[in-house]
Amino acid sequence: MMKPRELGRQVLQDIRGFGFKQWFLVCLNVVLVLASLASWLGLRYVSGASGSISAAERFRGDSETRFAQLACYLPVGQGKTVEDIYNFRQSLETRFVEESLEAPEGGKLYLDAYSGQAEVTVSAENGSATVDAIGVGGDFFYFHPLTLRSGSYISEDDLMDDLVVLDEEMAWRLFGGVDLTGMSMTIGGKPFVVAGVVAREDDFATRRAYDGEGGIFLSFSALQELVEDTSISCYEIVMPDPISGYAKNIMTDSFPVEDGDVVENSSRYSLENLLAVIGSFGERSMRTNGVIYPYWENALRLTEDYAAALLALTVLFALCPLTFAVVIVIKYIRRGYRYVKKAVPERVEAAVEERREQRLEKEYEKNAGGE
Repeated sequence: MMKPRELGRQVLQDIRGFGFKQWFLVCLNVVLVLASLASWLGLRYVSGASGSISAAERFRGDSETRFAQLACYLPVGQGKTVEDIYNFRQSLETRFVEESLEAPEGGKLYLDAYSGQAEVTVSAENGSATVDAIGVGGDFFYFHPLTLRSGSYISEDDLMDDLVVLDEEMAWRLFGGVDLTGMSMTIGGKPFVVAGVVAREDDFATRRAYDGEGGIFLSFSALQELVEDTSISCYEIVMPDPISGYAKNIMTDSFPVEDGDVVENSSRYSLENLLAVIGSFGERSMRTNGVIYPYWENALRLTEDYAAALLALTVLFALCPLTFAVVIVIKYIRRGYRYVKKAVPERVEAAVEERREQRLEKEYEKNAGGE
């Protein structure tokens, strides 16, 4: 077989003999490799742009149990009630017991949140405005860890139901600042107290999906008192997923969404899912089931589209260099095969001839010594 040193000399000799065509192909493939690498890095960046799909990883901590994060989006007119959520929680806990899934001591097996949206009128020192209000329940801000500019979040455990969280835009619009903890305002004519001010996500997708006009967060029960026909349009959960698809199957079986959507966020940027996005590209923009996504889901769908496109570009840019590399490898394998095919018989024949001459010399010396 051709020795590495001989192979190296052969490669250098081939490179010295390159003409314009060969150098053009080399430069083209280098550019395509760099483009493929840039697309892959872009895919990594886009996949990590949003912080609203990391709840499963944070909830898992050091546990060896695998968890999945899912979101259910319900069509207009088919929303859930708080009672539906409580009933689902009971059925889920019963199922965990039946399947011998136990929570760690002092911990939980799942974490959930729900939300609904409605338009309300708010008033404060600097005037009034009509805004989009998000009524939240469960551990909403665990799933959406918006950066606090002042104060605190609201939670399901709060004793008072008159707390509100403003985003920065609304805080400046109503009060002219962000340090507002304890300040009073009215929503729909009812008094509320500012618990805190948050900054919306600053990733490129959210900036595209969120209109930036400002909004507020209050408890779902408080929003329902203000707007009676408000229903839960989004339900999110982190739960055990010991085998792939287990969590999603439970949601599909026990939390019917009719014409709605169930999305597994924890595998959103997996190869399988991105290939599915590529396969349905174009159809994704056609919504016929009456679901109106909240801004965070619209942002995630945008990053999903970008990630799928970048995956396709990564593969396309890499095809030519890979093909070029395979051709070169095959070329040198064939050259090595021809070298071996020619050199080995010659060396074998030379070795046989050398052995024959050695044997004849020994016989001659033996005969000469006998005389």
